[in-house]
Formats: sequence, structure tokens, C-alpha cells
Amino acid sequence: MINTILEKVQEADLILIGIGTDFVGSNKKEDVKKAYDKLREIVGSKSYFVVTLNTDDYIYESDLDKERIVAPCGSDLAKNVVTNENYDESIYLPQWEVYTRWLQNTLNRKLCILELGVGFQYPSVIRWPFEKTAYFNQKSCFIRIHEKLAQLTPEIRERSISISENPVHVLIQE
Repeated sequence: MINTILEKVQEADLILIGIGTDFVGSNKKEDVKKAYDKLREIVGSKSYFVVTLNTDDYIYESDLDKERIVAPCGSDLAKNVVTNENYDESIYLPQWEVYTRWLQNTLNRKLCILELGVGFQYPSVIRWPFEKTAYFNQKSCFIRIHEKLAQLTPEIRERSISISENPVHVLIQE
């Protein structure tokens, strides 16, 4: 499985990564950190961007470039999380702008979309927009890894891979 992912990433010019709350789930912190570092290793020198729904800030302890990460649901360390009454979304908006500019440059280019542990918590942030991106970019390859919600839409199925497993385990398997 990891070899298929590596192959698709190597074929791509750009990598879009979406990380949902089920990425962390019941996984140990050490395994989650290993998986983030493995992601960094996988993308290598390619241009990439990460959108994460996780607020635990583990991603910022990884080797992933902080300038290529946007966390619209906030940060536990900053005590600014989307579920808080006083959530301030203006904090992530400048980085969201960087992301949307990056995303505009993916159309009609070989794009590998990795969706890891993204369920239906805030589907309008990652799940639906990533499917839409894959739909419009006919040169894209879409990889969805989720233990229970790995289904694909018919419109993108022929250019997609669905893996019904824990995404952290898939990334850190030897």
C-alpha cells in the first residue's frame, strides 16, 4: 500500500494533503509524529500543502514546513479552537489565503491528493473541497485513507484509490 502511495506521489508535480481528526484518533502520540515525519519524507522536494482539522499541534512538532500548513480549526496551545465560544477565525485566515493561492496553481497539473483520516466532521473544509479539486483537475490522483469512511464519489473513482485502514498505520508500516 505505501508503495502505491509513493508511486503516485512521485508521478505528481504537486501534493495536497488533508488530515482529519481520525488521523490522530486513538493512535499514540509517538506514532502520529512518526506518520507526520513519514509524510514529509514521502513528499520530498515536491511542492505541497497541508490542511489539517487537528488542533493538537503535533503537526508543528514534525518535519513538515510550517509555512505549508493551515489549521482552520485552531490550536490547543493557542487556546483558540473552533469549538470554543470565543474562537477567532481571523488567526488562520492569512495562511488560508496562502493555501488558496497555492491551490489555484494546481489546476491542469499532475496533483496527488492525499486525504488521511478525514471523516464528516467539518466536511466543507477538506472532504468536499478535495473531491471537487479532484473532479475538476483531470490530471489528479486522489487517495483517501480512512478506517470507516473511505468511500469515493463515482465522478472521481477511476482516478482514485480508497484504503479502508488507519492512515497512521499505513504510513508507518515497515
